[in-house]
Amino acid sequence: MSALRIAHLVEGLEIGGLERVVQTLVRHADRRRYQVEVIALSRGGPLAGEIEAGGTPVRILGLHSYYPADILRAARALRSPCTPHLVHSHGYFAGALGRAAAVWAGIPATIHHLHTLDTSLRVHHRHFERLLARVTNRIVCCSRAVETFAAEVHGLPRALLVTIPNGIDPAPVMERDAARELLGDEPSAAPVIGCIGGLNPHKGQDVLLRACARLGPSFVPGTVVFIGDGPERPRLERLVESLGLSGKVRFLGRRSDVRRLLPAFDLVVVPSVAREGLGLAALEAMDAARPVIASRVGGLAEVIEDGRTGVLVPPGDPAALAGAILSILDRPDRGRALGEAARWRVESEFRATRMTRRVEAIYEEALHERRAA
Repeated sequence: MSALRIAHLVEGLEIGGLERVVQTLVRHADRRRYQVEVIALSRGGPLAGEIEAGGTPVRILGLHSYYPADILRAARALRSPCTPHLVHSHGYFAGALGRAAAVWAGIPATIHHLHTLDTSLRVHHRHFERLLARVTNRIVCCSRAVETFAAEVHGLPRALLVTIPNGIDPAPVMERDAARELLGDEPSAAPVIGCIGGLNPHKGQDVLLRACARLGPSFVPGTVVFIGDGPERPRLERLVESLGLSGKVRFLGRRSDVRRLLPAFDLVVVPSVAREGLGLAALEAMDAARPVIASRVGGLAEVIEDGRTGVLVPPGDPAALAGAILSILDRPDRGRALGEAARWRVESEFRATRMTRRVEAIYEEALHERRAA
């Protein structure tokens, strides 16, 4: 039997949760059954080279709207050199442009993937999503929270929605002292709090800074390390100064070695205030056996069992977050127990191969439906 051609459509290939899920899906694709490619409809990014190095071709189309001219250009690209059997789109822009182009190109089946609770979509966007649902075989949601949001806010048909949690590969082997050196610290340095993610308003890094300012003298030896970059960085840097935290907070920018750095942290905080689909940063920290404190937002409560595999706090509440931080820094044994339980939870529920096989089962269902129609 010849391989089925699958085209993953994304807007761009920057370093982000959505893009890393796509990279994981193509890395673990069953190559005996599927021939996969990634098409970046608008722009490339750092992950393009990594995906190509892993053996998956990447094309960048340079399109910036879903008006008819760009839909036609995308449709022509989908038909050349060989029309895929199935298109799997990710995110709103790729889903809108890609599914419209797939219909124009006569693609047999389409899957759309929702990676977040997107509260930014306007009424006409939601209307377009409902129209596109009519030509979509399945809509994959990364968490039950996203599935509920898609049905209740966007009005998408429940019958199309299926929840498949994100999965990750096992953590690289890295000793704590070696990770501390990679971070730029001495192995015997004081406790370090990590926060990983783009510096955007919905990620809530300002809440973490305000929480740390409440810790008072107990925080003097500690350091907060932000890994990631984004438009909020200047405001966060000014907030560090105004809160009197200068010298206690570091901004490392984007790093490609995040998972090797994780063992350096005594705990990881995910202080999101909105739009958290599942929380890859939380999963990766848990897989490194780090205790995680996260906001009770979106799918994070589906990843972290409060008090067993991490700690959940109300979003946007610096006082509650400060208390949770102290509860772990003051009791390292509790932090170790949470971290070990978290690692086993990831191993049993959130592995990359598990996610990929479940997604591929959806491909088979969609293609079977088309053949039977």
